[in-house]
Amino acid sequence: MRGLDLGAVLSSALLVSSSSAIHLFAAQSDGNLTTLNLSAGDTRKPSGFKAIANTIDCAGNPSHLNLDFHNRVLYCLDRGQSNATAGSLNSFSISRNGSLSRIARTTAPLSGVFAQIFDTEADVRGYVSASYNKSSIASWILGEKGALTGPLETIFPTINKTGPVPARQDRSYAHHVILDPTKKFILVPDLGGDMVRVYKYDPKTISPLSELKPLVADPGTGPRHAALWESPSGDLYLFFNGELSQKVYSYRVEYTETGLAFTKNFEIVGLDVEYPATTAPTSELAVSPDGRFVIVSHREKSFATSPVYQTGPSDSISTFAINDGGTLSLVQVAPSGGWSPRQFSINKNGDLLAVGHQRNNSVIIWKRHVASGKIVLEEEGGKVGEVVVNGPVVYTQWDE
Repeated sequence: MRGLDLGAVLSSALLVSSSSAIHLFAAQSDGNLTTLNLSAGDTRKPSGFKAIANTIDCAGNPSHLNLDFHNRVLYCLDRGQSNATAGSLNSFSISRNGSLSRIARTTAPLSGVFAQIFDTEADVRGYVSASYNKSSIASWILGEKGALTGPLETIFPTINKTGPVPARQDRSYAHHVILDPTKKFILVPDLGGDMVRVYKYDPKTISPLSELKPLVADPGTGPRHAALWESPSGDLYLFFNGELSQKVYSYRVEYTETGLAFTKNFEIVGLDVEYPATTAPTSELAVSPDGRFVIVSHREKSFATSPVYQTGPSDSISTFAINDGGTLSLVQVAPSGGWSPRQFSINKNGDLLAVGHQRNNSVIIWKRHVASGKIVLEEEGGKVGEVVVNGPVVYTQWDE
């Protein structure tokens, strides 16, 4: 694994310990990238949460953020505007006050929506992105101090036939990137192909990526985001949300001589009410830092074909307890605080959850009760603060 720069670590530790604030970064699809400030020790006061800096140097359509905390570099994937032929990958240095200065920019495939940074056993830092509308998977090797070149390779996955939701499954639509616990396999949920693709990479060169046997989901599922979880007994499970089916799935994962094998284990509707498929799509899925809960965001009030469209001011976030056998039990359905919570981020302590809303241009921070897994409701004092920014919020990143 890549060795850490001790000087950078000490500098970062000093920065955090001497700072009176916690920073978050919010990517907005109108071109803005905003730094938000949450006053430390002031999380009960909404006035303690505000925007403090902004840049438009992530080009026209920021979509995803990756943070190298110790080296103080933020990577911003730009999806590209509607008339563009490509997107971009941008790196930024982070100043003491949270403002961002671009270090480098390189071309990236159009419509990038998610990316993952990882260090290999050969001390190489890899970066793999997934693009949605023009479905592709691209790879980079990241240089020192935010240097960028590439991409090394761009793969354009295909499917053999149109899925049961033709408007969304006429071709491959890659949407997420994660690595398995051994960091040897890259998993990419493909909404259009009803599968989770699996790739192997070279630890020295990253590219070429070699596609292995995938997880094949039920027709019409539309896998969007995924997370891996290891049970107390050592069994490995993959959780993912079906954007189209609006369910949450659990698959048992086993290592084989040729890759990974998947066995369907469990499924559950994402909300406490089951809406017709494709009318109330899920968006984000994450496992809590303590590994005890799966959290999923929904768009049941903000999606135009939903039977409850605009019947209330807020979409929902559901929390499920993870049982030892990889099954899930619904714990809570709570308001997200706005419309279209495309993504949320949990802080490392697990007691705060930042939700970005596309329709309201807002970032809301909620308290989260770590033991019960529940989001603390607004009437119970759970809303730490809200900031309305310039454009639709598609990604938030804690600076920690």
